[in-house]
Amino acid sequence: MNDTFTGLSDDDVRRFRQLYGANEFPEKKPPGSIALAFGQLKNPLVYVLLAAACVTILIGHLSDAVIILVAVVINTALGVFQEQKAGRALAALKHYLTHSVTVIRGGRRETVPARHLVPGDIVLLNPGERVPADGILMKVNRLYIEESVLTGESMPAEKHANGQVFMGTTVSAGQGTMKISAIGPATRMGSIAREIQTEEAETPLERQLRGFSRQLVTIIIGLTVLVFAVGLLHRVNIADIFVTSVALAVSAIPEGLLVSLTVILAIGMQKILARRGLVRRLTAAETLGSVTVICVDKTGTLTEGTMQVVDAVGNVRHLALQAVLANDLDDPIVIAAYEWARKERTDASTGNHRLDSIPFTSKNRYFASLHTWTNGKTMLFVNGAPEMLLGWTTLSQKEQEEIRGTIEALTQSGKRAIGFARKECRGDTTHIGPDDAKNGLIWVGLLAFSDRVRGGVKDALAEAHAAGIRTVVITGDYPATSVHILRELGLPVRQDELLTGTELAKLSGEALAETIDSVRLFARTTPDQKLRIVEALKQRGEVVAMTGDGVNDAPALHSADIGIVVGEATDVAKESADLVLLDSNFATIIAAVEEGRAMFENIRKVILYLMSDAFAEIAVVLGGILLGLPLPVTAVQILWVNLVSDGFPGLSLTVDPARGGIMREHPRPTGEPIVNHAMLTLISLVSVVAGLLALGSFIAVLSMTGNRELARSVTFIILGLNSLSYVFSVRLLMRPFWRGKLFENRWLIGAVAAGLILQVVPFLLPELRAFFGVTALPPFYWVLAASLSVVMFFVVEACKLLYQVPCIYRRIHLPVPVRSAVRRSE
Repeated sequence: MNDTFTGLSDDDVRRFRQLYGANEFPEKKPPGSIALAFGQLKNPLVYVLLAAACVTILIGHLSDAVIILVAVVINTALGVFQEQKAGRALAALKHYLTHSVTVIRGGRRETVPARHLVPGDIVLLNPGERVPADGILMKVNRLYIEESVLTGESMPAEKHANGQVFMGTTVSAGQGTMKISAIGPATRMGSIAREIQTEEAETPLERQLRGFSRQLVTIIIGLTVLVFAVGLLHRVNIADIFVTSVALAVSAIPEGLLVSLTVILAIGMQKILARRGLVRRLTAAETLGSVTVICVDKTGTLTEGTMQVVDAVGNVRHLALQAVLANDLDDPIVIAAYEWARKERTDASTGNHRLDSIPFTSKNRYFASLHTWTNGKTMLFVNGAPEMLLGWTTLSQKEQEEIRGTIEALTQSGKRAIGFARKECRGDTTHIGPDDAKNGLIWVGLLAFSDRVRGGVKDALAEAHAAGIRTVVITGDYPATSVHILRELGLPVRQDELLTGTELAKLSGEALAETIDSVRLFARTTPDQKLRIVEALKQRGEVVAMTGDGVNDAPALHSADIGIVVGEATDVAKESADLVLLDSNFATIIAAVEEGRAMFENIRKVILYLMSDAFAEIAVVLGGILLGLPLPVTAVQILWVNLVSDGFPGLSLTVDPARGGIMREHPRPTGEPIVNHAMLTLISLVSVVAGLLALGSFIAVLSMTGNRELARSVTFIILGLNSLSYVFSVRLLMRPFWRGKLFENRWLIGAVAAGLILQVVPFLLPELRAFFGVTALPPFYWVLAASLSVVMFFVVEACKLLYQVPCIYRRIHLPVPVRSAVRRSE
């Protein structure tokens, strides 16, 4: 549609860019370090800490006040560091979300980033594309624009030449050529954007974690109030028990959990990007690991998507001429036909000008164009699905059956076929409609195309199967072609595992839901049927990932739990997607699922470590009070262990690498809470055992020496070293240490080393020992603490094994659920 437009020159573009700037909205600047620090201080827990510091100063506990304030500074600094790290990771991803458009400049078509457009640019509009700026339509061909973002009206509006179009609206059908009149903030959408700048919505996992944190806060406050009350009843010094209760509350509440979540997801998104997948939403990052079904298109994802003409059936010269003239060069198969035709017909006429055309859509499945012709006539060319075109031709039934036999032979060998037909029209015909294309056509022939299987996909499909993920292929291609390709990929399809679009159309929603578990291949489907398939799978309780690339795929992509598009997808499809495959490779989907599983595991590791540590200290203090003993540890010592010594190991768990074997397990059950039964059991066991070891050591040292300060020093060092030891076991969750790489996380090794040094610091100088209320320890006690930390590591491992025994028993003796059995048998 560009034959009458020249567009701006390069000099004009440079001049206008300096004058008008970039075609983008000004972004809010990210908060600086000071703003982030104040944001960290706007926290009820910090208010509690600061209030406690004031009270401890008033009652003369200056050392407690100092360590509380140090804890506030360290907690704030770690929060700022993590938020900046997450912010940098997310900002880096935005550079990959470029929106490109086709413009005419200097009489040539060019593809440029939308942000580089300037007023006066001539832009070509095609189905599925976002209108990149405000402008005036210069030329249209059955153009419909969906303007719900501005008007709220969901039905597309037909547009005519000289009409106005606006940035952010969507081309639903047809084609157009527009001249840009306003860009960026000067557009209608720009004025709206200034009024509605909002923060990113909270994701489901964040809501779940926030709810978990609230419940935990309630429990911990209850426990600390209990500790305080029991302390008063046992006549413990009111100042000591008050400060200790506050320290326990602050140490136990995971105030950094939500920030850790953001860091884990942001870093996970970067890892997926390194594996050629772009996650557009944090929601997707948290959902990827639980995917149970991947619905995938064959062309371009399982195959390379680089079509080649391998056979021509019919009049080759006529086929080549039609392939040159009748196309919009907007699809790989059309481009392949054009390139083949240019080699076959170097004399193809360029004088047969196009008068009108009917654009191809996945619904009508044909393209038609009307051209000037010889002898004062016009010629109508029609290309499309051959079985449909045959019914519109003048061929006899016998001739049609022969050609259908040829099509069947081609598709059974993995080829894809496109039909070509034409008819002469009157010389005064300048406009065509669907009725003109659907009767009286003269059959020209077939072009057969091949599309090679993409390397690495076969292994990726096997990996998906091993991970308990079912792959369902949904394609518009012929059943025989699809079956041939899937056989090459190691996915043989039986007849009862295949459903065509025609058969699907006859099924009710209930019938489809009952049938869908046994279907592996949906062939000759339309994009609107993809939505039915996704909804049926979700109705069966599946977590569905769906691939697509066209404007009509958007509803299915939006409905799926994870919408996935290839890099060449339309703008509308990308807007509906959660994951963009930069290399259009199915293997990238599996890589993203693996990283998604690793992200969720890291969240659980952080929770498990923080909770085990906190409840162990509560057990020590509460146990000591109930036994009528002096406080086994002081507030200063509790805060030092939790917020200083253990802070770095907790931070290092956010970057723990994906473990080996994570893709040989089935997806986690839908709806399973973050803190599941296994974690609750392990937290309880670790807390009790760690608390008993520390409390027992306190009692033993106190009874042998009568030295309260020495006993507290030993308890303090045991609590610190225990958590630095069992963090290596915790990072493996419920797996025994011999089934994982214990020292794989180099950041964790460095963090534990830093924690060890920080745990020794309070004992180095007389002034520090006085400040922390500890005494110099003889070597025996250091050896004892180190030995108990090793014992604690193996105790955690024993707890895992104890939990696994009933689980193994249940797996052996309980019947397997029907749906799981179906999935495992595939």
